Parts: sequence; structure tokens; C-alpha cells
Amino acid sequence: MALTVAIAVAMTVAMTLAELTDLPQHLYAETLLSPGLGVTLQWRYQNNGRDLLAIMDRESPVYGALGQAIDRFERTVFDLAPDKPTLIEWANAQDTLQDAADRRELRLGGAHVFQQSIELLQGMQMMTDRETDPSGLSAIHHNIGDVMGLIGQRSGSSHFLEQAALSYEQALEIRTEQTTPLEWAQTTFNMGIVMHAIGQLENDNRMLKQAHQTYTQAATRLPKNEVPEDWSEALCCIGIVLYQLGAQRRGARTLEQSLVAFRNALSERSKDKNRFAWIITQNNVAATLQGLGIHEEDIGSLEASVPVYEEVLKEIKQDELPLIHAVINANRASALLALANESDYLDMAETALAEFESIQAILQETDYKNYQQQVLERITESRQLVDSLQV
Repeated sequence: MALTVAIAVAMTVAMTLAELTDLPQHLYAETLLSPGLGVTLQWRYQNNGRDLLAIMDRESPVYGALGQAIDRFERTVFDLAPDKPTLIEWANAQDTLQDAADRRELRLGGAHVFQQSIELLQGMQMMTDRETDPSGLSAIHHNIGDVMGLIGQRSGSSHFLEQAALSYEQALEIRTEQTTPLEWAQTTFNMGIVMHAIGQLENDNRMLKQAHQTYTQAATRLPKNEVPEDWSEALCCIGIVLYQLGAQRRGARTLEQSLVAFRNALSERSKDKNRFAWIITQNNVAATLQGLGIHEEDIGSLEASVPVYEEVLKEIKQDELPLIHAVINANRASALLALANESDYLDMAETALAEFESIQAILQETDYKNYQQQVLERITESRQLVDSLQV
């Protein structure tokens, strides 16, 4: 929710500190596991902009444009990679596999306002006394961390992520587990997201383990009955980092723990409650089953992953979320390829090849070079298996 809080501070001077501290405060960036293309994808799936617009002046000339920008920005997907272009260049590049509408509002409503928001929040920080308003000051520290964290995630900048961590640490000096357990858990959870992003960017298993510990600490203080979305989000993050650790170490037990976390999260992530969150989580259940099947040479787990992918694909219109559709379709194709490899089924290998070729036709029209390279490698692998089985 940090983005909406930050833009509000930049766009309206009428907002009070009390209003700022009353808004939900979260980083919502979640990883969509993508074994089919081998590239980690971040997806900002929630739609929190309504809260921002509710406190903005409807007569403001940016009200309508900003509303459209929020809708587009919060449904965007991006590949978490180091040393990406500047935020403005990133925003300008978001016309690949995205809404084809004019992106001027996206740039104005998103990238430009981040730095502006940090400066305004830092000004508020200087004017807020810890003794007289500790709650307000901790909220400001938290929100600075959120904006820094979003910049770090979008630009692949460890520097901004580290700055976010410092801001969260300042917030946690005031928000203690004993005095404000829910606020403490929210800030701790966001600290875990930052650690997780650094661990992914720097391929640092030590940082991934710290992220797992931090997520777990936060989850124990997020009451399911009071904040079910936050609770399920924390469980999904635990599942994601366990999957990544298990895949790297080829650890079946870690992957099984990941699967448990995702399935528990689905108790609150139904299609009716949040279709986008359900899509991510179901895909990750399938990806974890696929990972178990490959690492353990377990045909049963591979077979179980395919119908889960197919269930997810039924819920996504290709023109609605084209990159997500392509990634999940590639996951299904890679599961079929792995099954064909284990069972020597020619028709299954041919199906996988045809799927990868159709995905390649979509991706070759985009700027996603890393995905193009990955799918070409999968096509080569599929053809080799088809040729070997035809002999």
C-alpha cells in the first residue's frame, strides 16, 4: 500500500498525518515462480489506488489520469534483475505485453512521484517529534521504507533496498512486538520483502534464509481472523523463499514445506476473494509440485502439477494478462516435457514442443530478451527429445 500513501503525500497537501497513519501500509510485490522459463517474475497484483483517490480532491486535474495510471501500474509485471534502467526508462518500456493505452499517465502517476514522495516524507519526518507523536513518526519511517523498497524492486537497485531496510529499522525502534504487535508485524514483513529481493538480486542464500526467518516472525503476529490477506501474503512469501532455497539445494523437505505454506494460504486466497492472488498461488503450488517431481524424479508429482496449471490457465484471458498467461503456459509445457523425459511419451514431447513454439511466437514480438532466450533453449531441448523418441 506504500505507493498509494506516497503518491497521496506528493499530490495533496490537505492530507493530515493522522490520515497517513490510518492507511494500510504494505509493500505488495509477489514472486510468480516460473520454472518453465527460468526467470523470476514479480507481479504487483493488488488494486489499492481506490484508497488514494478517496482522499484526493476530485477537482484536481490529475484525479482522472492518476486513477488510470494506478490501475495500470498496480497490475504490471516485471522481471527482478539487477542494474535495470532508471525508473522513467522502466516506465517508458512497459508497453510490452501490457495494456496498449497511452502510458503518459503511468509515467506521471508512478515513476516521477516516487522521488518527490521520499523528499516530502523526509520533510515530515524532520517536523515530527518522537516524544509527542511516536506513532506518526514510525508511520513516516515505514512509508519511506515502502517507497524506497518499491524503487529498489522496480530498478533492481540494492542501494534503494538497503535504504528501505534502514527506514524499517528506524520504524521498528518505535514499533515493538510488545507495544504494537500488528504494526510491528507489518513493518517486519516488509523488511522480509526487502531482504528477499536483495537475496534474489545478489543470489545470496544467506539473505534468503534471513528473509524466511523474518517472514516467519511476522506471520506469527498477523492474526488470520483480523488481517486474513496479510496473513496469507506472509505464508505465500514463506512458500516462495522456501521454494527458492529448496530448488537451489535440491532439498525435497524444503520444497514440501513450501507446498504446505502455499496450500495453507489458499484457505484465504479463493477465486471469489481475490482472483489474482489465487492465480499466483495456484501457479506456485503447481511449480512446487513440478520442482519436487524433477528433483526427486517423481512422476506422480509431475503429473499432479499439470492439471493445476490447466486450472489456472482457464481463469486467465490471454489478452488480459498476456505475460502471465505465457509464463504459466510455459510452466505447463515444461512439466509435460519433464514427464515425457521420464516416461518416453512421444506425443507428450511433441505437445510440449508445439506449446513452446507458440510461446516463442508471442515473445519474439516483445523486448523480453531473457524470456526469448529461455524459450529458445526449451524448444531446442524439446526437439532433441522428440528426435530421440522417434528413433
